[in-house]
Amino acid sequence: MIFSININGNIIDWFYNLDCQDKQYYKTWIPKLRDIQIITKDLNGLTISEVKKIILEDIQPDITMVKEHDNKLARARRMGK
Repeated sequence: MIFSININGNIIDWFYNLDCQDKQYYKTWIPKLRDIQIITKDLNGLTISEVKKIILEDIQPDITMVKEHDNKLARARRMGK
């Protein structure tokens, strides 16, 4: 699956590494910088690592939601013991 992000008026296409294609559908999977691959060659003066960091910042609300959900499940599991 290919995703797009608008950075300073440039549309940059990216996808998750092939190594984590199955993991991205797990409830508890949280992407890392190494999981992101950039397709677009013209980054308008930005480095690949800068673009990856911007992408992670953009998806941070989703990552936070996953972490909160994981913590909620762990709390419930601990309370049940």
